Amino acid sequence: MTIRLFDRDVTALDFTATVLECIPRGDSYEVVLDQTAFFPEGGGQGADHGTLGGANVLDAQEKGGVIRHTTDAPLTVGSSVEGHVEPVRRLSMMQQHTGEHILSGLICRLHGYHNVGFHIGTEAVTLDFNGPLTEDQVRHVEQLANEFIWRDLPVEAWIPSPEELAALDYRSKKAIDGDVRIVRIPGADTCACCGTHVLTTGQVGQIKVIGVMKYKGGVRLSILCGMRALEAETRCWRRTEPSVRRCPPSRASWLPPPAGFCRSETSCA
Repeated sequence: MTIRLFDRDVTALDFTATVLECIPRGDSYEVVLDQTAFFPEGGGQGADHGTLGGANVLDAQEKGGVIRHTTDAPLTVGSSVEGHVEPVRRLSMMQQHTGEHILSGLICRLHGYHNVGFHIGTEAVTLDFNGPLTEDQVRHVEQLANEFIWRDLPVEAWIPSPEELAALDYRSKKAIDGDVRIVRIPGADTCACCGTHVLTTGQVGQIKVIGVMKYKGGVRLSILCGMRALEAETRCWRRTEPSVRRCPPSRASWLPPPAGFCRSETSCA
């Protein structure tokens, strides 16, 4: 069994490990360590990338509790190696996955629909639900999801005891044997999940729904969160004609305040 350092501290991107196996696989190598901070592909989330010693980590997969890293260079079995997880990709994955939790949890609470499919793609994140949503319903839940971000709530992750788990009302796509890791965002979602997540909802940055389509009797949403949403907005801005790029100079005065916040110390009007 590989020790999963990312479950203990998702912010720890540098670590030291012992190489247990290194097997040639064509032009790459399959490396097993005693412990790792590299999240393996799973649950709709892609694997972390980074380095192990002088080798680049291109992928990570888990089977039977053992995490196998794909590298572009061999590592000496029995040696100690320094690992580094690429931070931008890790943060983006955490933003997308946490944003999915907020949106899926709210849709389940408001409309009773379950998330039956989730994938963090290279272009967007897709979420499949087993019921229809109108455009107005989608925009409403998008607004609520962003309000949860503005509130900067804690994102809790833990493995409850069997007794505590039995008393929890949580989402899960399938039955799980053994320990169940729970991720909870107060008021938005409680879900069984093995992925990596930000520490507070504010670190998601923003959630933007960019696509809605009918899918298998339900609906498929395409979303962007955090840095991906900002990059998409920047691309749209650059494609906009310069003559229409201007924002009103008093823009801040007419934007509605986030829920629970005031424009001034004396008034929420």
